[in-house]
Amino acid sequence: MTGSRTSFPSDWDPSSTPPLSDREETLDEVARRVLFSNSLDEKLRGFELSSPPCEEIKSANLSLSVEPGRPEILRFASEGTPRPNLPATPALIEEESRGVLLHFFANHELLAAELMALALLRFPDAPVAFRKGLAHTLREEQRHTHWYIQRMKQCGVEFGQYPVNRFFWDAVSSMDEPIDYVSRLSLTFEQANLDYANHFSQLLSEAGDRASSALLRRIYEDEISHVGYGLSWFRKWKREEESDWEALEKRLTFPLSPSRAKGNRTEFNIQGRRAAGLDEEYIQKLALFERSNGRTPNLFFFNPDAENQIAALPRTYHPRKRVRALIDDLEFLCCFLSRRDDVALLRRAPSESHLTKLRQAGFVLPEIEVLTDERLDPESLLQERKIDTFLPWSKAPGLAEAFPSFGESTNPQPLLHWQESDRLLFSKQEQSRVFSEWFGTSIPIQSATDLEKALETYRSLGCSELIWKRSIGNAGGGMQRLSLEEWEDLLNRSQTPQFSQEGGFLLEPHHARVFDFSVQFEIRKGELRFLGTVEQIIQPSGGYRGSIAMPKLTQGQPPSLARFLATTALPVYSQDSPLCHTLLGWAKEHHYEGPLGIDSYVFEDSEGDFQHRPICEINTRHTMGRVALELKRQIAPGFGVRLDLFKAEHAPPETPPEELPKENQRIADGTIALTERRAGTELLAMASVAKKRAELISQLPETDRRVS
Repeated sequence: MTGSRTSFPSDWDPSSTPPLSDREETLDEVARRVLFSNSLDEKLRGFELSSPPCEEIKSANLSLSVEPGRPEILRFASEGTPRPNLPATPALIEEESRGVLLHFFANHELLAAELMALALLRFPDAPVAFRKGLAHTLREEQRHTHWYIQRMKQCGVEFGQYPVNRFFWDAVSSMDEPIDYVSRLSLTFEQANLDYANHFSQLLSEAGDRASSALLRRIYEDEISHVGYGLSWFRKWKREEESDWEALEKRLTFPLSPSRAKGNRTEFNIQGRRAAGLDEEYIQKLALFERSNGRTPNLFFFNPDAENQIAALPRTYHPRKRVRALIDDLEFLCCFLSRRDDVALLRRAPSESHLTKLRQAGFVLPEIEVLTDERLDPESLLQERKIDTFLPWSKAPGLAEAFPSFGESTNPQPLLHWQESDRLLFSKQEQSRVFSEWFGTSIPIQSATDLEKALETYRSLGCSELIWKRSIGNAGGGMQRLSLEEWEDLLNRSQTPQFSQEGGFLLEPHHARVFDFSVQFEIRKGELRFLGTVEQIIQPSGGYRGSIAMPKLTQGQPPSLARFLATTALPVYSQDSPLCHTLLGWAKEHHYEGPLGIDSYVFEDSEGDFQHRPICEINTRHTMGRVALELKRQIAPGFGVRLDLFKAEHAPPETPPEELPKENQRIADGTIALTERRAGTELLAMASVAKKRAELISQLPETDRRVS
């Protein structure tokens, strides 16, 4: 730090220190008083040592299960005891909410003082300079606790008014050697306070509380020196050939990880870390590191070729080169399906520059675990960690064998285990049978006789063009559009496509589609939850081109189409609709839980009137529409996002992250590549953000615009 220390404002002038002890004490006596006294006044009483810090402490053999003494009102709350949440920014204008915030911080400072006393007693043979610095830091933690207590009283809150937790204590008190102390307390919890103290000092200043803001600023300045103290000793004790980052990451054991060394939902404070002496490599790696700080994570895995694998059964599936390229290029998209604290299982590590760009753009990304030959490393923490739900892109054969440890989770994993009957979840023929009321005039074809009857039906309906679809296929793959006459000619020459292994194929009329959209659901614990709707951009060939997620599906549409969607199409998908009841019953019959998307469209009939096809197909998997919907969560509220898949050579230029307009730290305009351009990249996923739909479609080729 440069310059003078922060001073308290004149309208709040706390005592500079808690009262000093009325007698000289040895270091042993100070440490035992701070650690074991049940009196808060005694724990915070200052000290001047009567002996050097190298004095012998003979009775230092303390149990690993040692507990600090505390007055009854400050004893650790039992697990599950309700406690107030950390106040949100708007609440800080209220004095009581500021008192609650200071109550959190006071407990953390008291815990730090107790843990420093424990370290003094547990490591009597540590270097003299280390123990001297530890005693000095302990004295400052007493002072911080004292200041917080004084200030929270002025906000109408008494220390102990709310339950206090013990996480810091449990995470640090089992330390076996001094390097554990500096790793866990100095370089983890105290380093995180470089973010918290700086962040809340600014918020309190904006809320008009000059006294509390100055208090946190003063403590922030002390924390810089505390982190620097721990760093200097950590560097003395770690292996010389290891970087600071490598050594700390290895040293911290679950539930601790480097993610605990930074604030949760606060700005990452680079300047404070530089001032503490942390190097640029360490700061960069910490900024990008993610791991759950408590919530049991969901795991995401990208396997978009699942339907190809299912269609090939019982033969062994070997993905083609083009499919492998698609997986390699787009697998990072599963990161945007996740939440903070989740884990994405990737085959290839993304570059630091790509992660940095996305974070600068405001995206919250999951922890990333790199696989080896599509398997977890035997040393991976995920082999032992509790997980919530395994969420591959799609259910598929072989996942349980690839990830056996996930099957041992205490939670059921419905997407992990494959049964032969699961094939029906992906069969368009099966879907057209179960959902015939909403599928329209789609006809399953399993023989030449079926085809002949179907052609007669379509001729009587006046259909001039027909589309065949593979029974199992995705994203418009395996589709062909032919005239009725061409189909009849193929029938006469016995050259119709046969997919007996997939259960035949599906034939349906070609419609003059004017608006494509998808409806996204999630099935969890036997319940169907509606997530939202997304406009789909479909290529003339029928393949997927992109998605647009607006705050409302009707937003920016011509009035006639918006009215038709609102009054006729969208009510079909309401939670209590017959379609949704049938959908949930079908999923339960197949024991399916997970993501589910319905593709649908609006078309014009021969009279020029809008008609709605409620189901074009059902996707019992994640979809690009779901990715677009989740992206909308991470952009500025009230804005829309367009997700596009481009051939890499045709991708438009990105907006530099520092030039992306933002609202509330989220993108409000511009274009950014979501996946990474590397040597050999064929496909690139990009997101464009704008306020109006017209701005999102203005750069699309005319054939992709549909109704505009």
